Amino acid sequence: MKSQTKLFGICLCTLSAALGCGDPDVFIPLENISGPAGVIDGTVTYAGPLPCTENGKILGNAVILAFDEKLLPPPEGLGTTAASLDMVPGEVLFGGVRDKLAFAPDGTRVCGDPSGPSIAVSGTWGVGPFPAGTYQIRGFYDKLGDFSPVFSIANLPTKGDVGGGAIENAADVLEGAPVKYQSIPLGVPNDKGELEIPEDGFHVSGIAVTLGLPLPLERPVFHATEVIDEFGKNEDPKKVVMASDYQFEEFSTVNPLATEKSFLRMKFGAGLPNDKVAAFNKTEPQLAAAPPFNIPLANPFLLYSRQDANGDGVINGEDHVPDSDLLPALFPVAVFQKLNDGVRIGGQTSPSVVLQGLTIYKSLIATATASAALSEASNEVIVGIRPAVVCIDSANPTKRGVLLTSHKDDKLGNVLIADEEAVKKSLEALFKRPFDLSYGCLPQGEYSMNLIYGTGQAWTVPNEAGVCAANEEAKGTDTCGNRARLASQDVVLTIGAPSDAAYCKANPTPQACLPTPSENAE
Repeated sequence: MKSQTKLFGICLCTLSAALGCGDPDVFIPLENISGPAGVIDGTVTYAGPLPCTENGKILGNAVILAFDEKLLPPPEGLGTTAASLDMVPGEVLFGGVRDKLAFAPDGTRVCGDPSGPSIAVSGTWGVGPFPAGTYQIRGFYDKLGDFSPVFSIANLPTKGDVGGGAIENAADVLEGAPVKYQSIPLGVPNDKGELEIPEDGFHVSGIAVTLGLPLPLERPVFHATEVIDEFGKNEDPKKVVMASDYQFEEFSTVNPLATEKSFLRMKFGAGLPNDKVAAFNKTEPQLAAAPPFNIPLANPFLLYSRQDANGDGVINGEDHVPDSDLLPALFPVAVFQKLNDGVRIGGQTSPSVVLQGLTIYKSLIATATASAALSEASNEVIVGIRPAVVCIDSANPTKRGVLLTSHKDDKLGNVLIADEEAVKKSLEALFKRPFDLSYGCLPQGEYSMNLIYGTGQAWTVPNEAGVCAANEEAKGTDTCGNRARLASQDVVLTIGAPSDAAYCKANPTPQACLPTPSENAE
């Protein structure tokens, strides 16, 4: 649905503070802001189905998130966290219409019919403190109150939640237009035109947030099912390793079959392996009536669709991947993010290192001819692993980014990036910072795997369902302490040692793509 495209995009959210409401909540340590700061507040209007009730209470919360425009989340950027967050409880938001809601005498859950009468209510919110910058406000109504910013398996909206934000063209969006979020400058321009926070701080008020678009899809829950490696040794989809100096055998628009074979590819299956769900129910019999960890598993599928890559509201030939104007950009977007050494959850941020996969619909030829109206449910998605990463310092929005590609050409001498200046300009427009291109060996280490829809709904592996916490003892592959473990949710892509050490010595990984000492120390 075009009206759902790029709705809020809060994937990979890793906020780590407790939640609340009232005064703007702080979700970054105050010591990280030197000097005066700013806050943003406003109203939130919910227009949608009647909320759910249970045990005499109104379920759900309006979740309000603020993003720095230089660190927008995928699929629009590489931001890994919101700058701040506020939550307005359903009990507060719907308090004035409580008498219009249904409450079951026995306390069982009652939810409004999505196709039935709608209701409109309003509340207030506030986020901050922030340094100077330009921000976007996005959000959604968490229908069942199961959102948690600290767990990757619960940090994004699910089917039936109602999305929105501070949208410039809300009326047009309801008619199918792409979402345009309001840019909110925080601060006053200095002599260089850069925003600064005055000594007495800065306050932006009256920002109107509208939540009115019910989400039609569940998150793209997946597990690795197969690896296709026609020129290497990978056979186990749970232990995929790509050499840091990986080079295409052939990368050519005139030979798509050979080009496709040159990609190291992975297949991601929808949902969870059936045998693991059965094992979970056996291990946790008291939870057998519910899906493991409340992961949405009813009739799981992954949805292929075309991506409005240039954001002009029209799906056409201009919406292609950077590699070739013959290949349309598709959802779900596949992203592999470098993890901190020895840590399975939580991506490296200084710098963020991200490898974007190539989403393939059946084959490269079928992808090239995919209709603009493509919307096909599938039990699997094929992803080609590009030997290239983007490196940006999330903590320093003014620092130059780097696109690092393992080789300038394929083994036949075909150049991979025909127009380097155009690629740099494209990256600069996307990430709001200048970019350099570099050729050399990719950063070695483990990378998480992510599938992302145009709504921003995403799924990340590894996640808490498969990874034991520090205080949980790992007992084999199926148990963490006293709970079941889903091993399919603890799989990574590894960028490993080079095939040719001499090449990496002559073409080392640039410093801009290597973690800072403090990042690894943590």
